[in-house]
Amino acid sequence: MQNPLILALKEKNLLTDAQIEQAIDAERETGWPLDKVLLSRGFVSEHDLLKAMAEGLGMAYEERLGHAAVPPVFVDKVPVQFARNYYLVGLEQVNGSMRVATASPFDAYPMDDLAAMLGMELDPVLAPRTEITSLINKAYKNKQDIVEESVGDFAGTDMESLAETLSDSEDILDVANKAPIIKLVNMLFFQALKMRASDIHLQPFEDRLQVRYRIDGILYDMETVPKKLQDAVTSRLKVMGKLDIAERR
Repeated sequence: MQNPLILALKEKNLLTDAQIEQAIDAERETGWPLDKVLLSRGFVSEHDLLKAMAEGLGMAYEERLGHAAVPPVFVDKVPVQFARNYYLVGLEQVNGSMRVATASPFDAYPMDDLAAMLGMELDPVLAPRTEITSLINKAYKNKQDIVEESVGDFAGTDMESLAETLSDSEDILDVANKAPIIKLVNMLFFQALKMRASDIHLQPFEDRLQVRYRIDGILYDMETVPKKLQDAVTSRLKVMGKLDIAERR
């Protein structure tokens, strides 16, 4: 029995018998999904392929996604690189399931991984790769803007002025919970996130606290924090980690 996609394309006179034979052979040799083989060989356009798949598989086909608003839970839980690599994007959350646009329904593993990330059932619909990519970029740009805005705030922070506002006589826990210190530590995390750092190192020197990020296995010097803020910054990190701020090593 022939593949329903092959049958649908053949009925529309979009594939010749020779192309069908070549595609099936290539599918066996490469292990690629049939739709990827057909597109890579240029046997059919993506639009015609998706329409045929929609009819053959009984799935909806969304030719345009400009109207869609990606659910926040998708952006929060799904890494942007995963969404881009597999051409997957959320369209609508309804009760305990989510409508998800895909360009390759025969590639089952990414859909299984996505369902696990979201913790809900998926209702897949077909859409062109260009539309999916455009919607992904739009959805994740908003998230990136938030990070960049925070990093921009950090760049404008006057460390010396901040240090001068702190009194030596203040309780260290009170200082660690002050808004400027909270903001400073949060900015360190935001900047590390933006630069895709795997580690944040705080190295104390006699006159300063040096912030370093490990990026692609290499440590880079980043911000320099005044020595006067060292105890406040480290105490803030201990508070966040629910550690004893009185313990010193």
